[in-house]
Amino acid sequence: MDGTQYPFDTLTATATALSNLLRTNVLTSVELVDVYLAQIERHNRKGRQLRAVIAVAPRYHLFAIARRLDDERRAGHVRGPLHGIPCVVQDNIATDALVAHQLDTTAGSYAFVGARPKRAATVVERLTAAGLIVLAKANLSELAGLKSADMSPGWSAVGGQTQSPFVARRLEKGVLIWDHTAPGGSGAGSAVSVAAGFAPLAVATDTVGSLMAPANRAGLYALKPTVGEVPADGVLACSSSFDAVGAAAKSAADLTFLVDAAMRPLGRELGEGTPLRYRLFQVRSRWNGLRVGFVDPAIWRVGKDFSRLNADAEKYMAPSPQVFRNSGPMSSFEIVAYKEFKSILANWFANLDDSRVRSLAGLIEFNAAHPDIELPAAHCPDQADLLAVLSETTPAATVADHLAQLRRLGGPEGIDLVLDHYGIDVLVAPGDSALCELAAAAGYPLATAPLGALRSNGRPFGVAVTARAHEEGRLLHFLTAWESVFHPTTSSTSSSSSSPSSSHSGHSHHSAATTCSLSSSSSPPSSSSRPVPLPLDSVPFPKPDELLPPDGPVIKVILKEWDMRDFRQSSDALTGWLNARWRKSGYSLGMETVYEILKANGRKAYRGLGDEAGGAQSVPVLRKKKFDTRR
Repeated sequence: MDGTQYPFDTLTATATALSNLLRTNVLTSVELVDVYLAQIERHNRKGRQLRAVIAVAPRYHLFAIARRLDDERRAGHVRGPLHGIPCVVQDNIATDALVAHQLDTTAGSYAFVGARPKRAATVVERLTAAGLIVLAKANLSELAGLKSADMSPGWSAVGGQTQSPFVARRLEKGVLIWDHTAPGGSGAGSAVSVAAGFAPLAVATDTVGSLMAPANRAGLYALKPTVGEVPADGVLACSSSFDAVGAAAKSAADLTFLVDAAMRPLGRELGEGTPLRYRLFQVRSRWNGLRVGFVDPAIWRVGKDFSRLNADAEKYMAPSPQVFRNSGPMSSFEIVAYKEFKSILANWFANLDDSRVRSLAGLIEFNAAHPDIELPAAHCPDQADLLAVLSETTPAATVADHLAQLRRLGGPEGIDLVLDHYGIDVLVAPGDSALCELAAAAGYPLATAPLGALRSNGRPFGVAVTARAHEEGRLLHFLTAWESVFHPTTSSTSSSSSSPSSSHSGHSHHSAATTCSLSSSSSPPSSSSRPVPLPLDSVPFPKPDELLPPDGPVIKVILKEWDMRDFRQSSDALTGWLNARWRKSGYSLGMETVYEILKANGRKAYRGLGDEAGGAQSVPVLRKKKFDTRR
């Protein structure tokens, strides 16, 4: 960036507000991309070290797409309300084929670094068809959380530990998902990316609160559609019965447009005679025609064991609640997920042209052979879940019975029963309650809306809301109406230069506050009434103590080739050259990894190629040239 002041703040700007700036020619998509890349550069691995992003697409690729979308807009062709808006996509959703195989899909595992999916996920194709720009891949709990029950929430070998931008102290080692410093579940990187201003929108998977919990803890609006509503091809999910590709945003209107883009079928998907259930969602800010029921928050609280329903809440459910609980060696969720993950993983491997592992057994062997990076004691001491999946022998009929029980208890004898009994359309509960489990059991949609922030540490909290299957429209109606009425109030004295101690008062741990700090901005207050992170520059953290892979010999090769050859200070050019040279060996490096190694060893390097490289102003433009590949 050249120091230009733009009329928006990445921490608070909504996609809808940015779209208006694009429409009125105040901004271009090229400028948007530049601003968000700078924010990622400042606080992902540096600054606050939030580690919400695993990899960023090459700058030259992003700017080329942004320029094309700007040209389309100038020519009068606007694909939709999110035309030219950047977003992040969780790193278990295949994007590679749309980025010339220069944006890995790793699911957080080094076993998949350099792997090449044959095609991108359908949902990614839908997003790009709507004019969205896939800026980066968001960090996640490795393998969407199905690696170890003792894995830190939001940690992956490739991405590191995702941190909450709202909490002044880092996530403590050994802390589990319900701790107030935790960023949430496996979708933590996606939620933190939006909250920290890395992108205004995010798309991620949700199994049992994987995205909803992080969104709730990041002050976001989010929605998990009905299971099966969004295609799951090209997605490394935990379960085909519980997982859905969802979305998160800073405003309900943003979320409405994003869900609309994710659910809108492509032309190639509409064969002759194909039923079309899709319809355009509307932004409805009034409560007219919507009947809402609220549970008792004193009963529907989150328990110490996040995998169980609260004991009091069970009294209000149908009999046999043990189907949700760890009453035996495994819960019904685990029995179904373990069986389904085995086939999901097989389909994932089938979509890979290049990969250093080709089977579940190979993945387990890779982790065992690289315990320093894949099984660190502080974050992921074992791979018990993967071993359980490998040894899983539950008969298909038994799995079907467990799934049928879950569907019955979550749907007809759970959510449906309550909705019918009270004559309501949607059911609302605390954001950290077990409602996410109930909705997942039924396969029903689930959404979150922000409400306030804890006085103790400033972490946001909100509400969760569910409805019947395929009633995403009702949930979006609730969210947009909620946003028009329930605004957390803002502090009029806070600014971006305020310290954490002055931004959040240290009152009782369980007290809730609707007062929060705001960073200063010259932009319109498009989202100024929602909790925002601590001023990101006010909470410096020490450098992480873990060393970045790869190992010493490979690092020496990287530095040697950089020093001997002329790459015009482009780390991406070096990465491409090395990967082309090592292709037959099956070994490859990510562009972010090479860039970090060069910077850590005192080399002046920039991301991008040619005139898109950050240092292009001080070096000659990289022309098309053939590098000498001979020894």
